[in-house]
Amino acid sequence: MVYALLALVVVAGGYWATQLRSPSVTDISDKADTMISFDLPTSTGEKWSTQLVHNKVVLINFWATWCAPCRTEIPLLIAMQARHAHEIQVVGIAVDDAESVRRFEDEVGLNYVSLIGLTEGPELMQRYGSAGQLPFTLVFDRTGVLRYRKTGELQAAELSDWLTRLL
Repeated sequence: MVYALLALVVVAGGYWATQLRSPSVTDISDKADTMISFDLPTSTGEKWSTQLVHNKVVLINFWATWCAPCRTEIPLLIAMQARHAHEIQVVGIAVDDAESVRRFEDEVGLNYVSLIGLTEGPELMQRYGSAGQLPFTLVFDRTGVLRYRKTGELQAAELSDWLTRLL
């Protein structure tokens, strides 16, 4: 009896741990389902607005320089922006300080819009149903409708699949 109870506790604990740690694509039915208009400063201090994006698929990625999975997925975002520059706009929103972000941008050769949202970023994430875990990615179609949402590191195959469906 004790062994059966112990086994049940181990299985339940393992399930709970994987739910906390595993990235997920979230159902978008009960959260904001269109692009929310916002203005944020770039890493160099200029203002950027969602009003600047017209007729493109928009990928918004919330990240931080101290977040290892964020750093791992950024080369994928750089490659996608380069490959589909006329059809998509990648927007990174760093939940971080501008100086750290500028150093990282120089290090990796960031080629997409890079915004600073130390306090605004988490607020925006919450409006899209995120509890604040990074990285957090939103993909909108050309009309501004949210089609994909993911907490956790993006994988090349899933991003490629999403873009194939939207382009």
